[in-house]
Amino acid sequence: MSAPIDRLAGLVAAVLILTSACSQVVSGNARPLATAPTPATPASTAQSDPAGRVAEATATALQEFWRAELPAAFGREWRDISSFTAVETQDPATPPPPCVNRAADLADQAFYCPSADAVAWDADGLIPALHDRFGPVGVAVVIAHEVGHAVQSRLGVDDQQGRDPQRFPTILLESMADCYAGAALAHFAEEPVAGLPLGLQERDKAMQALVGFRDPLGVAAGDESAHGNAFDRVSAFQDGWTEGATLCAGMTLENRTFTQRRFGSEADLARGGNLPLRELLAFVERDAAEFFGGLAPGWDPPQLSTGGACPVPELAAQGPAAYCREDGGVAVDVAALERLHEEIGDFAGATVVAGRYGIAMLDASGRSPVGTPAGAATTCLTGAYTDRLFDAAEGFQLSPGDLDEAVQVLLAADWVARDAAGASDPADHGFERIGRFRTGLLEGAAAC
Repeated sequence: MSAPIDRLAGLVAAVLILTSACSQVVSGNARPLATAPTPATPASTAQSDPAGRVAEATATALQEFWRAELPAAFGREWRDISSFTAVETQDPATPPPPCVNRAADLADQAFYCPSADAVAWDADGLIPALHDRFGPVGVAVVIAHEVGHAVQSRLGVDDQQGRDPQRFPTILLESMADCYAGAALAHFAEEPVAGLPLGLQERDKAMQALVGFRDPLGVAAGDESAHGNAFDRVSAFQDGWTEGATLCAGMTLENRTFTQRRFGSEADLARGGNLPLRELLAFVERDAAEFFGGLAPGWDPPQLSTGGACPVPELAAQGPAAYCREDGGVAVDVAALERLHEEIGDFAGATVVAGRYGIAMLDASGRSPVGTPAGAATTCLTGAYTDRLFDAAEGFQLSPGDLDEAVQVLLAADWVARDAAGASDPADHGFERIGRFRTGLLEGAAAC
């Protein structure tokens, strides 16, 4: 979050990312650094390690999926990708894959090269790291993303971009590829691939893996190299999962909202977009009270406290912040929020606290704060509150990375979706929580 510099109590050091196995951007359309060599044999390099076997199985399954899906969705026959290459980037003797000069150039990356119609990935670093951190689905989502670029090529998007690059910026192409990845993995959830479990927990892990490939803080959506922040990338994946490939192909700058931004000041850049926790809480107390108070006319929203009339176990059941029905207050566990602040970033805690103001508002307006509808509504309302901070005229407003911090805490825990009794819908996962948050962010409180 950003605030006027004269109100800062200090600076916050670098944010520790909980969910990222690596920080490199998934390279979507790799352009030849030199004359591309002859495409490799159109088959995956054999792998004996578990991560390599997952990569090979995913590549095979993706070809099978798109052989059926491209004709069904677009009336076009699928042409098999010329090569899938697992590159041993740490071996100096490894020959380079298409479109790069050296195998080492692919370290910690994966790409699709349209000129050679080739998908390649780092078999020594990236793929094992993803497998270790997220399981097989971490490998699958990255390869599915790169194959998504091959889908674009077969649908003529590369040619359209060449004719009108402003209409097809990199960030749009990356969102389309994330969307195609979601469509493919949704199919694998329905028709399982051997060695690639894809239940609801794995679906969340796929999104956690995408979080790790977000742009560095401060890259704006309009920058030439922008690939997307975590919120935009996860949103595209969700759209592909729920709506299918035809929605992905129909993405445009006119119907797609991209949310990442540059730092608004040198001071915000210096503190990495984070406020000290106590100053953050003071701003959330004021702004959340104003926003949620406006949704329940006549209600006087509470100030934050560290306790209240409710027993401590009852408050603790809701998480690092809690609504007490007995006195109408919102209590915070400062130590727990401090840990969240250090591990993810300041807006993770702001998201949790705003959720408790949402529960309090439901109670004040005559809606039950207990039950799964209450948890669903407050998650959506927290997104609507966040939208208010995009272009706040003064004081408290979003910094680069804040939406990504919201995504991370929604994936990691159900605190925002808990009702006043500390319960949440057991059928919900991070996927659903982010979807409701996104509804509020994009459509406003009336949609909640």
